Amino acid sequence: TSAARVHVVEPQSFNDAQEVGDRLKANQPVILNLQGLPRELQRRLIDFSSGLCYAVAASMQRVADQVFLLTPTNVEVSQEEKDRLQARGLYQA
Repeated sequence: TSAARVHVVEPQSFNDAQEVGDRLKANQPVILNLQGLPRELQRRLIDFSSGLCYAVAASMQRVADQVFLLTPTNVEVSQEEKDRLQARGLYQA
């Protein structure tokens, strides 16, 4: 199990979903911040991300309002990282 820095992705369009996939395939945890996006785009990105997580055996959890943490298998998000994200309003313990 390795601890990794979490990459925050704040998509502006569905095309930005590729960055989420690339990061996850590279074994990097990702925060997907969907705040402020149109509901339809949020739904498409959540559907894409949950399928992606299934395909690469990662986990996806809601960690704040309209914010999701995607974590590859064998990667742990440290408490320090969670605290850093919480300070940005992107993680609720």
